[in-house]
Amino acid sequence: MKAQSLVNRNLPMLSRQDCLIIAHLAEGYTDELIGKKFGLSPKTVQQHLKDMMRKQGATHSYELISWAYLNGFLK
Repeated sequence: MKAQSLVNRNLPMLSRQDCLIIAHLAEGYTDELIGKKFGLSPKTVQQHLKDMMRKQGATHSYELISWAYLNGFLK
C-alpha cells in the first residue's frame, strides 16, 4: 500500500479503545500484552485489529499503523 493511498482514506470512527490498541501495537506490544492491559482476551484484540484492517483495506498490521500515523491517530 502506497503512503499516498493511506492518507484521508475514508476515515472511520475509531473508538478510544481502537486507538489505544493501535498505539500499543505500534510500540511493539503483543496481542496478549495489549489484552492484559485493557482486560481483553488476545482473541478480542486480534478481532479489533482485523476489523480495522478490513475497513482500511490493509493486509498487514504495519499498514494499519502507517495509516494511523499518516491520518493523525498516532503521533
